[in-house]
Amino acid sequence: MPAIEGDDAHSSSPRGSDVFFEDAYRALADLLREIAEKKFHVPFADAESIVSEVFIAFLLREPQVRDTKKWLIGAVCHASRAYWRKAARTQPLPPDIAQHPDPDTQEIEDKIINNITIAVALSRLNPKCRETLRMYYFEGYSAAEIAEKIGTTTGYVMQLLHACRKRAREIYKCLGKESR
Repeated sequence: MPAIEGDDAHSSSPRGSDVFFEDAYRALADLLREIAEKKFHVPFADAESIVSEVFIAFLLREPQVRDTKKWLIGAVCHASRAYWRKAARTQPLPPDIAQHPDPDTQEIEDKIINNITIAVALSRLNPKCRETLRMYYFEGYSAAEIAEKIGTTTGYVMQLLHACRKRAREIYKCLGKESR
């Protein structure tokens, strides 16, 4: 093994330099990849990633590392174990994943259909009902305020709201039956 053996080894390049890092990578990358693959049974592509991550961590902590080789071997062992801990918590997607709808989009689809159905139901109401429901539910007017706006009594507005809601529900139910 060239130059990188332990804390007593003297590299041809000073610690902390880019050349030292490159020497360490050349000397130990294959060994670290072998450890990940053979000892921990990490697939080749993932072992490559683990070794790269270990060297990035080494680059960030290099001034505090006393024994480069031991530190890198320990780091690749820890990273390989972490790889399997993470892999154990994941489940592969089913082979026919394209056939399954995304549950999140199903909720959105249901909301859109519901909103369109409500809009159609409201459009089928007479203008007086539509305006009264809009003021009460969408603009937040009270029955008394609506009565004042349309020049009638609060009792009549309450009766109108009841009749309009009932008619809107009937239309909504009919629309739901039509769509099946």
